[in-house]
Amino acid sequence: MSDQRGKVLSFGPFELSIGNRLLTNGAKVVPLGARAMDLLIVLVEQANKVIGRRTLIERVWPKRGAEQVSLRVHISALRKALDQSDPGRRYIANVPGRGYSFVAPVTSLSSPTSGDLEPSSRSRLPARLMRMLGRRDALATIQMKLAEQKFVTIVGPGGIGKTTIAVAVAHEMSAIFNGQIRFVDLSALGGASLVAPVMAAALGVSVQTNNVVPALIDRLQERPTLIILDCCEHLIDGASAVAEELIRRVPTLHLLATSREAMRVEGEHVYELCALACPPEDSSLSAHDVLQYPAVQLLVDRVRAVQGDFELVDADAPIAAGICRRLDGIPLAIELAAGRVHIFGLSKTASLLDDRLNLSWAGRRTALPKHQTLNAALEWSYDLLGEAEKRVLSRLSVFAGGFTFEAAVAVVADETIDEAKVSDCLWELRSKSMIAVRGQEGRLGLLDTTLAFASRRLAKSDEENHCRRRHAQYFCDLFKQGASMDMPERLRALGVEVDNLRAALNWAFSVEGDAKIGVELAAASASTWMAMALLTECRKWMTKAISRLDDASTGSRQEMIIQSALASCMMFTDGMTEESYTSWAKARLLAECLNDTECQLDSLLVLWAHRIRLPGYAEATELADRCGDVADGSGNRGAIATANYMRGVTYHHIGRILQAEAHFELSLHRDDEASRQSLIKRFGYDRKVDALAVLANLAWLRGCPDQARRLNLMSIAEARQLDHAVPLCVALAWASFNTYLTSPDDLETEALANELIDHAAKYAVESYHGFGLSIQALCRARRGEGDTASATLYRGLEKLSAARYGVFNWILQAEFARCTAVAGRPRRGLAVFERAKINLDDTQWYAPELRRIRGELALGNDEGLAVGRQYFLSALELSDRQASLSWALRAATSLAIAEKSAGRKEAAWRTLQATHAKFREGLETVDLRLAKQVLNGSYWRDSAINSIH
Repeated sequence: MSDQRGKVLSFGPFELSIGNRLLTNGAKVVPLGARAMDLLIVLVEQANKVIGRRTLIERVWPKRGAEQVSLRVHISALRKALDQSDPGRRYIANVPGRGYSFVAPVTSLSSPTSGDLEPSSRSRLPARLMRMLGRRDALATIQMKLAEQKFVTIVGPGGIGKTTIAVAVAHEMSAIFNGQIRFVDLSALGGASLVAPVMAAALGVSVQTNNVVPALIDRLQERPTLIILDCCEHLIDGASAVAEELIRRVPTLHLLATSREAMRVEGEHVYELCALACPPEDSSLSAHDVLQYPAVQLLVDRVRAVQGDFELVDADAPIAAGICRRLDGIPLAIELAAGRVHIFGLSKTASLLDDRLNLSWAGRRTALPKHQTLNAALEWSYDLLGEAEKRVLSRLSVFAGGFTFEAAVAVVADETIDEAKVSDCLWELRSKSMIAVRGQEGRLGLLDTTLAFASRRLAKSDEENHCRRRHAQYFCDLFKQGASMDMPERLRALGVEVDNLRAALNWAFSVEGDAKIGVELAAASASTWMAMALLTECRKWMTKAISRLDDASTGSRQEMIIQSALASCMMFTDGMTEESYTSWAKARLLAECLNDTECQLDSLLVLWAHRIRLPGYAEATELADRCGDVADGSGNRGAIATANYMRGVTYHHIGRILQAEAHFELSLHRDDEASRQSLIKRFGYDRKVDALAVLANLAWLRGCPDQARRLNLMSIAEARQLDHAVPLCVALAWASFNTYLTSPDDLETEALANELIDHAAKYAVESYHGFGLSIQALCRARRGEGDTASATLYRGLEKLSAARYGVFNWILQAEFARCTAVAGRPRRGLAVFERAKINLDDTQWYAPELRRIRGELALGNDEGLAVGRQYFLSALELSDRQASLSWALRAATSLAIAEKSAGRKEAAWRTLQATHAKFREGLETVDLRLAKQVLNGSYWRDSAINSIH
């Protein structure tokens, strides 16, 4: 071998440091085996000369010699290494019958006698990205830390962009260090002992000893220098030892390292590089909105690199945002996905990711091997883990949506890895960027890419079913414990575990799972699903649980809870169907057998609600009275409040207004808050919101529109505070209807209906969605949008009918008939009324208005004044019997306008005057203004039908 140990020879893009036995290509080390390096040195030192095979064997294997086949193998390896770094160029020629020759031009960059070699004038920094997205703050923070604290390690998972940031920092700070910046890539090094030599090569320091650090210290004392140590994780012990020694001994040195874990040495300051910000899950976001987020900017930028005319349109904005979220905002993952968009399009790429997160998609050919696929990046990190850490990481893949430290230890630890070892492994995995911190509560989790990788590792082992069983059992126990918590506390503790709950139930009800655990978990989680307003999903799991009940579970408390939850979900999603009623009837029987008062009250409440909504008032009254008996027997204030609420609603619907109001007052003022919250927890339903909403209607009926408005606002405010699906539907439904009665042309009416439509659709509460459409139709009808309004009304009525919600059907259709007649189509209005098959002998709370509207339609269709008068007088009589002052005012107004003869007109006028005089508020509402105009003679009727507001 050559004795000229200080030489640095250059050829093509390569530099060969003979003293340090290192071959570099720019900032990257070219990995070579020991024999290949020996061959290269011999060939390069005698470039353009033919060196015989025997001579090469004697120089490289001086003691034991070698076969020519070994020489050929190592020459081949050397050619391959050179070709990978500089493809297409020929360096080593085979001269047949003679040997080999190095045929590329070689330049010496140093004097043979120099002990310390200056690095070449070529830039030691890799080129920075032309456009770096979303990293401005990180770049500024790292520069500040580096300037003030001198030693910074950028940590983060593979593909997060650590090297990109480090290179950018180096370029930004080049002027500060007057060009004295060296980039040292450790990724290709095979041993920790090579860290110091490769740093020496980067600085142009040649030494004759194995201990390179003293020479590095001497060189670095000369001037301020910034060294970037890139990719330290696989040599973390060697890199940390050298870094700590240099920082401690060289005051003018600044050191920036990148690693998947911190070095944990004196003087180090860690900067954890986060993923790129992604848009929230919101389908209404436009292309402009999502392009404000760096993750989407990167996706679009990389797609345009291969598809120059690509433009993100509004329709695809949620898809692009979803891709970025699915990939956790990791730049490498986004780049790899972008490479598929021009082939598959955004939508197909997203579905491929959802079906199976693809870790094998290839990226840039020029990227480091560990960055060419996600799998390679993850394999690189995985191979650096200890055996216990690998096993813990694989087992953690059973979690979905993150986990607590306690959950991880409980699920992962077993007889093969004890809790202490799991705890240590969790800490190590977190420090090596394999576990991420989620949110502000210190919750842990695997990034989706890591999760997919770890899941495949677990699936290849024989531990998967064992781990999933432990996971399901843990969350079964956790949700059972949560049953004793108050709902706000319970939602805080368990709401974040909904993804783990899904994963556990999916496994439990699978072929490999354990249905017994699934049934237990379904029962334990039922109230949580309800409280989170996840009604459709709750129904799915309860249905599965019932189908898997065994003999031991039949007739048990578990079955009662599951039946109750299933019945409740059916009621709120599909309405009052016979299937729902049957489920509640089963729950009631189970509750009576188990002597469970609470469930008896619940089932009576919902069976009563079924009959109220049909409507079937006789049965509803019987069920409300039965609930009162059970409640009185229990002595529970909340149960008694529920019974009073049920009676209040029943009396309201059958037109016993004053009795209804009294029962509502008792329900509200003697309620128990804990019991009320318990009802919300079980059903996601609130008797207080409903009571306030119906009281608003009662106040309007009694002639107190201002009080009605205040109660509407209270009901909505209470519902919004609860943040549950059904109470807000109830509040908005009654508020929109009550506002329509008071001020039908007020924009607030339609605004409330529109909010109801959106909210009910979001949570799949079909009955209230149908009601919202019906109120919207009435608003449109008043504006003269006849055909559109009609289509909307009947779409709403279809939803109400499908949900077996018949309470409002007659009044909605009667009012629509009246609006149609007012719009100049009286015959069609009468046809709408008759099509509804309205029973005018019925005495429910809006029956007086049905009779009045029928009278107006009679006048509009030339049925005669006598017919109209009879309907108006009937409406007045029923209004007085019900104590409904507002209906009475309308009937009296219609009668006063309709009468023509002096005697009858005088009598009607006196009736209207007496009715109007009873009002003490709301004097500027539409009904009262119209009545006042009739009384003072300023009202002029254009037709027989337009006298109604």
